[in-house]
Amino acid sequence: MKVFIKWLSACATRKAELEQYRSFLVKNGHEIVGKPQDSEVILLWTCGFRRDHKDNSLAEVKRYQNEYNAKLIVAGCLPDIVPQELAEGFSGYVINWRDDKKKMEEYFGRGVVNFDNVCSVFIQENVCEDVDKFRKENPNKDVTFHDQFIKILVSEGCNYKCTYCSEKLAFPPYRSFPENEIVEACRRMVEKTGCYEIILMSDSLGDYGCDIGTNLPSLMHNLLKINPKLKIALNNFNPEGFVLFYEEISNFLAKGDIRHLNLPIQSASDRILKLMNRPYSRSDLDKIFGLLNEICYVEFDTHIIIGFPGETKDDINETVEFILKHKPKYVLASCYMETHGMESYNLSNKVTELTMRERLQAAKSRITAAGIICNTDDSGLSIDRFRRLNIA
Repeated sequence: MKVFIKWLSACATRKAELEQYRSFLVKNGHEIVGKPQDSEVILLWTCGFRRDHKDNSLAEVKRYQNEYNAKLIVAGCLPDIVPQELAEGFSGYVINWRDDKKKMEEYFGRGVVNFDNVCSVFIQENVCEDVDKFRKENPNKDVTFHDQFIKILVSEGCNYKCTYCSEKLAFPPYRSFPENEIVEACRRMVEKTGCYEIILMSDSLGDYGCDIGTNLPSLMHNLLKINPKLKIALNNFNPEGFVLFYEEISNFLAKGDIRHLNLPIQSASDRILKLMNRPYSRSDLDKIFGLLNEICYVEFDTHIIIGFPGETKDDINETVEFILKHKPKYVLASCYMETHGMESYNLSNKVTELTMRERLQAAKSRITAAGIICNTDDSGLSIDRFRRLNIA
């Protein structure tokens, strides 16, 4: 069959699934085509981690269904996160992430290679050296900050029990990929590309190795042995992981081994962190970000959620003041997304949509006034990202 695969996800980590699907199809004799109009099957990997991405994926499902005659298969997060919303406008084939092996083999046949045999460490070479320059030269290419690095997925799934995280409804069980395989794959890619900057990706990076008898510092030590020029970026490194490995991460920072840190705090209010069931406190955040400021480390960013149930003006002000004090390079500020099936859905004192938007804009104004890049779900950056994502 001729198959067109389209990725609509905001998460760079999900490219691993896309590559696995692509490899399974090619190894079993199917042809991957570059245009949907040339295909017999269209496979869409959808995204539902945030309201704007959910809405965009739903709109694209509708568009592909209306514009093309090929059989449409919807995979990714939507089938698990918002099954009812998806079913309102789509009654076709779906692949639930946790059941993708069974569904891929059902829809495309087992062939000579079964789905399990194409599972390997996901590693992808860097797209460019300077993402800002690349975007200017290639305005229709969907590239992100991560594309400056060799990307390595070290684990999938998440052990956290955050009350709001809709992605938990879709994630497969947590698993770490073997340390020796990651190191060897990285060694080969560094030799192939001559790129010495890598980014470790995961849904819960600090948990790496908890299921296979190792840990993140061990992996980092072994990766750094590949070449003295190597630098490591840590993506989705939740503050709990930093606290757990505080001494080790501090030493990596002191030696200049860490190129960038993505530290999603979500809130700096102890009260909201408790409602979110985030496993760290404001004092932990002060310790982590205080260290970064003390050593003049500036290559870090964070994420915050605005409008969580029960949030007050004091709570959001506490978070914004924290950001203004510690000055990350970039902040992703998202409005809370209500999702059936999550614990936060049952919390009282919901913040209205209007109040949420007012707080989002007020926070963005204060953050950008301090010279910090702030991206929101209604910003020009997000709108342009969807434009690039949706180009067939």
